[in-house]
Amino acid sequence: MSPITIQAARLASRQALRAPIRQQVFRRYASSNAVKRAPADWGRIVKTRVQTLAIYLPGMALVLGWPYAASKMLGA
Repeated sequence: MSPITIQAARLASRQALRAPIRQQVFRRYASSNAVKRAPADWGRIVKTRVQTLAIYLPGMALVLGWPYAASKMLGA
């Protein structure tokens, strides 16, 4: 086979593989527009962030601060 024929065959096979993928993406976009999104619930978002910080900050202070506390207790 000539190089041009091989290149044309490769191009055709790539395009054949891409076609179902493109159709699937368009189908997904078309169906997603029919669904209405819920409005943001800022109260819930703030509450979860505060709860996370209430656990994270003391935990990180304990993990990162124990060497300092130990050095103060030992007087070094």
